[in-house]
Amino acid sequence: MAEVTMKRLTLAGLAQEKEEVLKQLAFFGAVEIHDAAPLATEEEAAQYGAVSDTAESGELRGDLEKLQGAIHALTPLAPKKGLLQAKPHITRQGMEDAIVHRESVAATADEVMRIQRARLAIAPDTAKMEGQILSLEPWLSVDIPLGSSGTKLVDVVYGTFPALTDMAALQEKISNMDCCVETVSSDKNAIYCVVLLYRGSEEECMAVLREFTFSRVSLREYTDTPVKETERLKKAIEENAKTYETLTGEISQYIGDLPRLQEMADTLNGRLAMSEIRTNLLVTEKAFFLTGFIPEERCQALEQGLKDCNVAIEFSDVTEDDDVPVLLKNNKFVEPYEMVTEMYSLPLYGGLDPNPFVAPFFFLFFGIMIADIGYGLILVLIGSLMLLKTEPQGMAKKLFTLALYGGISATIVGIITGSFFGDLIYQFTSTFTSHAIALKAFFDPLTNPIPMLVLSCALGVIHLLLGMALAFWQALKRKDYMGAFADIGLWWVVFAGIALIFVSKNLGLSVMGVGALGLVLTQGRSKKGFISKLWSGILSLYNITSYLGDVLSYSRLMALGLSGAVIAQVFNAISVLLGKSVIGFIVFVLVALVGHALNTFLSVLGAYVHTSRLQYVEFFGKFYESGGRAFDPFKIKTQYYNLISKEDK
Repeated sequence: MAEVTMKRLTLAGLAQEKEEVLKQLAFFGAVEIHDAAPLATEEEAAQYGAVSDTAESGELRGDLEKLQGAIHALTPLAPKKGLLQAKPHITRQGMEDAIVHRESVAATADEVMRIQRARLAIAPDTAKMEGQILSLEPWLSVDIPLGSSGTKLVDVVYGTFPALTDMAALQEKISNMDCCVETVSSDKNAIYCVVLLYRGSEEECMAVLREFTFSRVSLREYTDTPVKETERLKKAIEENAKTYETLTGEISQYIGDLPRLQEMADTLNGRLAMSEIRTNLLVTEKAFFLTGFIPEERCQALEQGLKDCNVAIEFSDVTEDDDVPVLLKNNKFVEPYEMVTEMYSLPLYGGLDPNPFVAPFFFLFFGIMIADIGYGLILVLIGSLMLLKTEPQGMAKKLFTLALYGGISATIVGIITGSFFGDLIYQFTSTFTSHAIALKAFFDPLTNPIPMLVLSCALGVIHLLLGMALAFWQALKRKDYMGAFADIGLWWVVFAGIALIFVSKNLGLSVMGVGALGLVLTQGRSKKGFISKLWSGILSLYNITSYLGDVLSYSRLMALGLSGAVIAQVFNAISVLLGKSVIGFIVFVLVALVGHALNTFLSVLGAYVHTSRLQYVEFFGKFYESGGRAFDPFKIKTQYYNLISKEDK
């Protein structure tokens, strides 16, 4: 079984050792802790003063927030890390040592954030002043202080008219009134004007101006002329820029502290996880209790790890009422394909892990759908580099390993079909050299696609029969012998009859008839009444079309392989259109690079999607019992460092 057997864990310990036990469990990383409240009844809880523990995470969250803010401020200023650079390592002892310096690191984070807040405040202030300069541009020809309210007898009003306003008509209408409108400037949006009004006639004059859609503009915030105000603002912007540079220099002095800040962030994140998990504990004045799940294979290691703590540990078998998590364990070849199953759904606990059966077919189908040496080698290169250089963990490791295996498969199939970026070698040598060279194709689906179609469907038949065999085995495991015989075995008889028709028509029809009769008599066994049973049995024969459709669905193996090869050849043909010349060679390189990069992406994406679909729909549909919950152990989760267990790494 590739599914790990789980045990229910119940642990009791002394209250004064609670934090140490939680620390051990966090670094152990193989215990899923659940709410321990059900361990005691209400009467027992009241009698012994047992309550759920409380999380004291406020201070931790505050420090962690400061650290994250400081890290985000310093990261853009720090030297850029290489794309393939792995995270640095940190050990448990390193985290233990780091926490000693929590106060000094937190003080550094405070100082970084103080400078960062000052830096961030400059940008909106500068943007505001730049907006003010833009708003002053239409008024630059005004030579009086903008803050002036006029004289004892005259009021000064600034405003705009729409760009299409008939100013001549306006001037004519106000010619006999106690006001004067002077145009300052205009643009496609508005006409900017200064209006002089005799005090006492404001209401009458403004009523006329509003008829021409006059809008007042408030410039009271400025005390000097527009030119001088603009100069002042530009100087202030220059000062802001100098201040920003100074602050950037100050904060850059802390770039060397970035590793310490990141180390402390990961350390406090672990402490926060330990603080929050305490809410799942049941505590009394002198003791604490926890419960959860642990892989059976780790039970002995847990006892060994807690040997120095005064704890009582009980491992018990899980029951049907337990919400048991699922943890898969497979060899190095199968493990990456767990990603495919996890994207669909994990198997039920105690069910069948499909990954050992998914792996070989996914490997083969993926390679057939790409079927190109060049594209395969690109995947091998990407997968290898990412695995070797970045030391990925979890899902990322599975993804890059999947790319590596997919590249190997595509390369192998590409060798068989003689495809290296399509017919790139032939097109290049026939155009730019005197001797055309083409890779030998042991099998060319482009010139003879029928064998590839037959092979695809044959692989589909094998894949589907395997799915049915797994369903047959699961039925026997449940002791559902009738279900195994009637729902699967009789269909095998029908399929055997169909196959025998090609050997002996009469024999094949006879065998198929026996199977069909058996289906008619058994498929309606859950119905009530003879007629209902018989009718359901007859209708079940229609499922033969479903099996036929499933087999034909595997023709996508041929279809995607052909489409990728055809697109590659089209790009190759385009790349040599200009023939043997310098320009022709340059065009060849550019078209080949862009075209094959695009085709690689489309081919890989299509191969992954359609290979996954064959697993999810055709294969899983025959036997898979999904719906499992992933095992989620309590452990230290780091963001900036890779936590390792051996001190010498």
